[in-house]
Amino acid sequence: MAEGDGFQQEMAAISRYYTERFLPTSPWASLLNGHPYLCARQRQRRLREALIACGVRTPEALREMSVLDVGCGSGSNLAWLVELGADPARLTGVDLVADRIEVARSRFANIRFVAGDFLASDVGGPFEMVMMFAVLSSVTNPELKRRLMEKALGLLRPGGIFFFYDVVSRRPVPGTAAYQRLTFAELEGYFAPRKVHYRRRDLLRRGVAERLLPRFGVTVAELVQATRLFNIDGTFAYVRG
Repeated sequence: MAEGDGFQQEMAAISRYYTERFLPTSPWASLLNGHPYLCARQRQRRLREALIACGVRTPEALREMSVLDVGCGSGSNLAWLVELGADPARLTGVDLVADRIEVARSRFANIRFVAGDFLASDVGGPFEMVMMFAVLSSVTNPELKRRLMEKALGLLRPGGIFFFYDVVSRRPVPGTAAYQRLTFAELEGYFAPRKVHYRRRDLLRRGVAERLLPRFGVTVAELVQATRLFNIDGTFAYVRG
């Protein structure tokens, strides 16, 4: 079997998993579940901090940036960048699950969205910023992960920002057919020789959040999250191109 055929089969399996199993039962779909909101606030906070650390300090500077979101889902990350000042005409999202892209297009008509396999898609570029959130943990084929990262990094302009989130552990953790944590050594191998700036164990465990949020609200939950005592191995990171 050709390598490309194997990758296509794996991509199809990932798409089926999200379409048939993950998304229909996902707790992220509930308006009443406060944990997704808590996670979104933290993601937005870390993205803002990364932009500022890289010298993007005004809406005007952000408006000049072209951005690619790999695994963009329904487009909320790109939409938040528009709120900060980004030009929607310079934003592109790509996602394997066509239904999510249809939702994104219906919500954010001025942003370009591409449905399909990222490796086979023409997303344009290069870009001043590339984002990738919780993509690699859904890919269990090591060569496919490497190819995805190679393409994403290859679309980043020199001096650009690559903003990343996933579940990353110090040591390998047994996974499943649909999910596999990364290790820091693996992640640093993808980014080498670039320096990786980390925010480790950055998200409160869902069970702890669901106990705190109804009684004490988001502020208390965020204070507990800031201690990192009850957090998952969720890691935000950024590198410069």
